[in-house]
Amino acid sequence: MLVYEYVNNGNLEQWLHGAMGQHGILSWESRTKILLGTAKALAYLHEAIDPKVVHRDIKSSNILIDTEFNSKVSDFGLAKLLDSDASHINTRVMGTWYVAPEYANSGMLNEKSDIYSFGVVLLECITARDPVDYSKPADESNLVEWLKMMVSTKRAEEVVDPGLEVKPPKRALKRAILVGLKCVDPDADKRPKMSHVVQMLEAVQKAYQEDEKKHSQMGSIDLESQQSVEELSNSADV
Repeated sequence: MLVYEYVNNGNLEQWLHGAMGQHGILSWESRTKILLGTAKALAYLHEAIDPKVVHRDIKSSNILIDTEFNSKVSDFGLAKLLDSDASHINTRVMGTWYVAPEYANSGMLNEKSDIYSFGVVLLECITARDPVDYSKPADESNLVEWLKMMVSTKRAEEVVDPGLEVKPPKRALKRAILVGLKCVDPDADKRPKMSHVVQMLEAVQKAYQEDEKKHSQMGSIDLESQQSVEELSNSADV
């Protein structure tokens, strides 16, 4: 019998696409925390146990969120075990628009398939767009291809979720996009290991925190300067 922890704060899909909208918009900091937690869970499944576990259905609706915005990877119904000496297994293709191209085309499955799916989730988190949305123009309907186009035309800063009240600093945004694009590389061999993805996301989180701290300090300096000017003005009036 499997026993799951009760998580009552919805899933990532609901937070990104409206079902949890009554509770507000996920902040950039919360999104980064959720992604990092998910990456750590996948790194454990891929690298810390033998045989490794390939989840095979990583998508935003399978990432549950608790009240502290910690993420929980759920739904292992399609998961497969992969021996450490096996490069891949062949299996019937299952899943959604998050599926890696080599898995969709040939049924060849390994942990790099999960990494591709995670990359799609990461880009979905940045943009709040569905992986495929046929209501959009043809050149924008596929999230991965659209984002590649936006980056290649130097419009990366335009891809961030317009609903975010506080936009991420440029440095953190560009690093996050880079991690996502590495994960969805069409060549599976070029995709990073999940433990490397964890390291890169920790760098994204650190960049955000450093920039926020710097911004906060600048705000304090501006406030102090304003107070000094007011004090001088009051002295002059006296």
